[in-house]
This record gives sequence, C-alpha cells and structure tokens, in this order.
Amino acid sequence: MILRRFVNIVAENLKGRYSLHRLGVSKHLFYPSTAEAKAAAAKAAGKNGNAGFRAPPTRRLKRLPPPCINFHPSPSILSDRATLEIFALLCPSSSEGRVLCCGDSGRSLIYNADSHFVQTMPSIQGLKGRRPITISTGRPGDLEDLYVLTAGADFSCFHVLRFGGKDRAVHRPWERKAWHWDSLPLPPFNDAISSYTVVDGGRTICVSSEPNGFGTYCFDTVEREWWQVGDWVLPFEGRAEYVPNFKIWLGISSGRPYHLCATSDLSDMKQPPTLQHVLPHLNTPKNWLLSRANLISLGEGKFCVAKVFHEGVDSTGDEPEDSDSPGMEIIGSVFTALSGVELVTSGSSGDELGGLQVHKSVRYMFMEDMIQWEL
Repeated sequence: MILRRFVNIVAENLKGRYSLHRLGVSKHLFYPSTAEAKAAAAKAAGKNGNAGFRAPPTRRLKRLPPPCINFHPSPSILSDRATLEIFALLCPSSSEGRVLCCGDSGRSLIYNADSHFVQTMPSIQGLKGRRPITISTGRPGDLEDLYVLTAGADFSCFHVLRFGGKDRAVHRPWERKAWHWDSLPLPPFNDAISSYTVVDGGRTICVSSEPNGFGTYCFDTVEREWWQVGDWVLPFEGRAEYVPNFKIWLGISSGRPYHLCATSDLSDMKQPPTLQHVLPHLNTPKNWLLSRANLISLGEGKFCVAKVFHEGVDSTGDEPEDSDSPGMEIIGSVFTALSGVELVTSGSSGDELGGLQVHKSVRYMFMEDMIQWEL
C-alpha cells in the first residue's frame, strides 16, 4: 500500500451541498519522525505527573483546507431533497485520490483529486438505505473491487463495482474492459451492521451485528455465497483493518472509551476473537459522547482515527455511556476529532507489535458544515 499524504474529508453544508477537502497528514496529524512524537508524548505525560495515559493536547482546526471540488445532488421527480449516500476511496492500495460519489438515485461518478478529472460511471440499480458500508478488496496486482452493502428490516442491497469484462468468470484477453456494477446475493439477515472487515487475503468479507443481533456472517467474494460463522460478534466499532506487518486486525473498540484494539484471532472463525491489545490514543472527557467512528489506513503502519462527538449531560446524574443513554441530553457542540497514530515494533524481528505511538490530534467544530465522510 502507498504511504498516503492526505486524508480526504467530505463535508455537507446547511444547504445540502457537499465539498471534498484534503487534509495534509504531515502538517496536521504526524510529526516528521517517531522520535519527535515520543518526545511530545513524554512532555504530555510529565504534565500529568506520569499518572496513566495522557495523549498530546488536541489542537483546534479552525477551518478545513479549501475544497478541491463541490458536489450538488440532483433532485428527482419524487423529492426536492436529494442526498449523496456514498463517498468511497476507489482502489486505496494504489491511489489516495480516486473518490467515488453516488447519489440516492444510483447515479455515480469518480473524481480524481490528484489529476482533477471527473469520470462518469454506470448507475447502481436498486440502491437502498442510508450510508451503506463500503469495502474495498481484491486480488494482489489487480484493481480492487468495491463492495456496497446495506442491511435493515425494511431494506437491503448488495452490489460490487469491479473493473473487467462483462463475465467475470471467463477471461478473454481481447475483450474490452470497463467498470461494472454487479448485483450480489442479499444478506440473509435484517439487522443493521455494526462492524466489518476482510479475511483470507481479502477473499472473505465478515460483518457483525450488535451483541443481541444476528451474530457474524461471512461472504465469499469468489463463490458469492453467504454463511453464518457464529452468534458472537466482532469486538470492533465500524471498520477493522488488517495490518500484514504484524498479522493483526486493528479497529476501534465497541465499548467506551472506544480505544483502538487489535486481535490476531480472525484467521479461525470458529470461535469469538480475543483482543490481545488495547491501545489508548485520545483522552476523552465523560461528556464527549461518541456518534460515529472511522479508521483510515495511511500505509506503513500509520492510521488516522476519526471520531464524531456530541457534548452532552446526563440529567439522571449517572455517568454517561453514549448519546442513547436514558436521560442523556445533547447540550453543546458537535465536532470531529482526528488523530494520527503509528504502530511500533517490539523485538529484533520487527514483526511483533510493541504498542501505539500517538502523534497529533485536531478537533474541528461543526458550524456551517459537518464532516460526513473521512476517506
């Protein structure tokens, strides 16, 4: 995977228009070296009297970088309020600038933020639901396929965007290749998806529900078949990323205080995975209530952790757990915290995880626009 220079941020303003911004990771999220990051962390720990974990201070990001493009969804004959439901990075292992955009009508396009070109794409037939999950995976050396999945009691859809011939099972060297949307077998469950990742070198997609839901299902991207692997669930919130250097899956823990966590147990799907590492990266006050979390791989063991928080107070006097807790009232602002973190090695072999090095964190307050996607 390439070492990325930017985190792509999609914001929506009060008029329902969207803009793409590129946040420089070397300027806002990372120090020039791991040594400088360690020095900053040691300074923060000293101010805390070395009493437990203390992240470096979170700096306020007053404004997003200038937009490189703006998007205006086209209303349909059924509604004046059109929305854009998908923003995803296409082929992230080889490019950090190809951004796929899809509206609720199914129309789609690709904007290349590096070359500033727009490419029209085939429409998705039967796109349903809000904010489907997107999973990029494929064989080494090929352009990755992009899977788009929504599951719910009243709607489900499953599609893949792939580059190739019309028939994926037959290789014809002379055949013209292009991007296609293929419809896939619908998921055999009706609950919302809480966490997801890929295993088997990218061949298998795994998705989990909340603890009292359908459990964990897998989808074979070659045979295009679903099966249930257990009633247990993945211990993550949202996306988990496989880190081949350490042979672990890294994600955001599904419970407060939502630290990063890692496991190496997903190769055997016959039993619930056990977390081997819990990795704090951000000091979170009790009144910061998590609304959404995302993990973006930047290459070479570096990641951006994006979390959207509400400020709130619990009128019952209990310690707040999340924004759905009884008596919880949202009283303050909504903001995104973005943290740059790096996995560090331990031992002479260089493939053993020694911990997490936190670099920088920034906080962006939602005023006239709200961050909706981090890519």
